[in-house]
Amino acid sequence: MDGMVRRASAEARTEMRTGASAKVRTDIGAGRGGGVRATCRALASALRVDLNYLFGDGVMQYPIMFLMPFAFLVVFQDRAFIEDFGYTLAVSMEVFSCTALIVSMAVVDVQSGYRLRALMPVVRRTQVLARYVMGVALAVLASVMIVLLNLLQSYVISDWSVMANMPTAGWGLLIVLLVVAVYVPLSYLWNSANGLQVSLLVLYLVFVVGIMAWSEISGGITSGMLHAFGFAFPHMALFAVAAVAVTLAIYVASYLISVRIYQRKEW
Repeated sequence: MDGMVRRASAEARTEMRTGASAKVRTDIGAGRGGGVRATCRALASALRVDLNYLFGDGVMQYPIMFLMPFAFLVVFQDRAFIEDFGYTLAVSMEVFSCTALIVSMAVVDVQSGYRLRALMPVVRRTQVLARYVMGVALAVLASVMIVLLNLLQSYVISDWSVMANMPTAGWGLLIVLLVVAVYVPLSYLWNSANGLQVSLLVLYLVFVVGIMAWSEISGGITSGMLHAFGFAFPHMALFAVAAVAVTLAIYVASYLISVRIYQRKEW
């Protein structure tokens, strides 16, 4: 992790020096004079730093991270000690791989003492916004990967009835957004890298145990989904809109809380 901090620091400083004239720094830092263009430029700059955090140790670990659940789905499909063990484990891994990336960014910030953040010609509100935009992108990625997992599961067991599991893609997206909404303000408030990592691991284990218990009780994820769908079908549209609305409200509230905490943070 220390190596990642050093590499990310060097790359971010190079990025900031390139084309960073005094006028541009002032425009981006103050967020004035350029209007929407200046805001977008500032947001892009903050997003590049977050990407430098992730790619500080290279990019090869990410394909492995996102493809590993597909291997688990195939390997454990017929050797499970509970119903849908492979599918449950694969979906859980995809969801928490994406949330782990957000926590990784926060850990680099804590370990570096926010040095890169202090050097950025970007106001703190925009730095926080970039983290939440990254959270949305990772939530969408998790949803897409779960859709692919559903397609693979249907192919592996030659039973297209398991496509009833497709709503898990939507739930995965909402879960990632909710975890991001919890961890971003917590990361600004809590200066403990180990605490952030351990708490995410505990949350992951609780989530996996919970979803496996539900799978076992309901006779499998597919069976549980079909029962839930049949129960909620008369109010499906209302239920879906309510779930999305509540998640978005929590996400926006989390952003406002994070901005407030981060603006008061001393480096």
